[in-house]
Amino acid sequence: MKSINETLIEYVNEIGRNDEFWKFNKNKIGSSNIRELAVLALNADCYEEFRLFMQYKTAKRDTGWDSYFNRERNEKFGDVIISYLDKIYEFSNKSDREALKNISRFFGYLFWKKRVIGGKQ
Repeated sequence: MKSINETLIEYVNEIGRNDEFWKFNKNKIGSSNIRELAVLALNADCYEEFRLFMQYKTAKRDTGWDSYFNRERNEKFGDVIISYLDKIYEFSNKSDREALKNISRFFGYLFWKKRVIGGKQ
């Protein structure tokens, strides 16, 4: 059985493998923006509050979060991230505190991956 960290890194690597998305959007989504989400997750009162904030980010135009991550499935980058967050919440036994800690870790790993991909900081 995989550890939570292995699962989170697997998720981040799945996101990082979408070369077409990153080719066109690596300068829209800054790594510091991703890093801030790690802090915001730890400061959220509950998972639903943080999820709502992510939906807001996705709804804003021209931020990168609204860019299509998978055109065939009509999925925006923010929607894909939210689907991963939902998975994290599920395997955190729907515990807000545990989920938000794991989500913070997820965004920390995604920050590292984004720095490897390059583009806007």
